Amino acid sequence: MNTRIWAMLGVGLALLVGACVAQQQSASAEPSLSGNWRVTSLVGAALPAGAEVTIGFVAPSVSGKSGCNSYSANYTQSAKNLTFGPIAMTRMACPPALMDLEAGFSTALSAVTRYDMAGETLQLFVGDSLMIQAQRQ
Repeated sequence: MNTRIWAMLGVGLALLVGACVAQQQSASAEPSLSGNWRVTSLVGAALPAGAEVTIGFVAPSVSGKSGCNSYSANYTQSAKNLTFGPIAMTRMACPPALMDLEAGFSTALSAVTRYDMAGETLQLFVGDSLMIQAQRQ
């Protein structure tokens, strides 16, 4: 009887470890946010010519250029959910169009609730509304 119990425990443990490894492998199969991204559109509109907006992910923080200034923030990711903490930004003055772009970008980034990736394209959403689209650099 003892041998039978140990055999069942061994099989159960093997199945449990196998399930954990499979779950870990599928979780790591999620595309990585890590790296640098160039923003191509904001709330469905292409960026003005010459505008540079970037997002660089190095867990647990993000940083980049916001059109005029540099910024940084922390982020939290869980599956496809993504949120950003308070944004710290330099305070240089730029032409009004770039200042407007920067204000829109920082507002959109602060509101993001989830993301999706298709190949080398990152999409940041607020609910079901696409706010920011970027290409991996």
